Amino acid sequence: MKKILGYTVFAIIVTSIIGPYLYINNQLKILDASAQSELGGLYLRTKEGVLSYTRDGSKSAPVVILVHGFSTPKFVWDQITPLLLAANYQVISFDHLGRGFSDRPFGPYDAALYRSELDGLIDGLNLTTPLSLVGYSMGGGNIVDYAASRPERVNNLVLIAPAGYSKPPSSLNIMKLPLIGDWLALVMARGYVGEAIKSEVESGLAPSDMLYNFNQQAAYAGYSEALLSTLRHYPMHDLGERYKIVGETNIPVTVIWGTDDESVPFSGLHSMVMDVPQLQAVMVKNGKHNITYTQADLVAEQILIGLQRSDSGHSYNLQTNK
Repeated sequence: MKKILGYTVFAIIVTSIIGPYLYINNQLKILDASAQSELGGLYLRTKEGVLSYTRDGSKSAPVVILVHGFSTPKFVWDQITPLLLAANYQVISFDHLGRGFSDRPFGPYDAALYRSELDGLIDGLNLTTPLSLVGYSMGGGNIVDYAASRPERVNNLVLIAPAGYSKPPSSLNIMKLPLIGDWLALVMARGYVGEAIKSEVESGLAPSDMLYNFNQQAAYAGYSEALLSTLRHYPMHDLGERYKIVGETNIPVTVIWGTDDESVPFSGLHSMVMDVPQLQAVMVKNGKHNITYTQADLVAEQILIGLQRSDSGHSYNLQTNK
């Protein structure tokens, strides 16, 4: 009897673990060429996979490429883009591979992949370099890493709450574990990000369509896996050496950062100042990690100021915005 009871308990535990994983996995749709065609929009085939992108403004205007962060695709720029267009820039944004409506290759999602997707975008659209790059959160780390490898292709950098200096959370060790990390990524990660966006929408901090846009792209297989692979392979918290390389160039660098950012702590600015002597910093007082869409007008204004920089002076200007 005890043996039967033991087997029963074991079966219940296994079912409770495997069941949700299989259920969620079976509910996901496949993002193939047919699905992308039905979704609409612009797509570009690159070496790493097909990128979903937007391109607005005159093709003769100066180009700005907007690079989103770890989990929220290119729609995070929806409030910023019109303001840059009004300033007569050509604005290009894209979904990272594994996010939005871009392909979801197996990976690994490492620094080389993110550099390659930017190369693919620039070359595939026949853009004239050097270019202006704007990066948010992980996207800030992405464009710094890109500029460190391809400085001749970069005109200036504008970073918003950029990754690269923060202490890794203790949960990262769990996510790196085989099987356990995979289960957590599929069963928990999508819901965690979605709930955070839902909370911001309901409180009026995020645009009303942000949750719909997030859920629409998260309904396709590969999103959770891309996030997990990035956590395992991309040096999100250790990009100091790449910042130092950029600091040895004459590329103007502007950073916009909220003082109350809990996702990418503002304290990282202190190390960044040491590593990038040409840095100009804008401090958004009481700003959190979501300033790109909660304070879009302010952020866009500071992006435009950063884009107009062409000097390589070694100055550090700290501005306070309420």
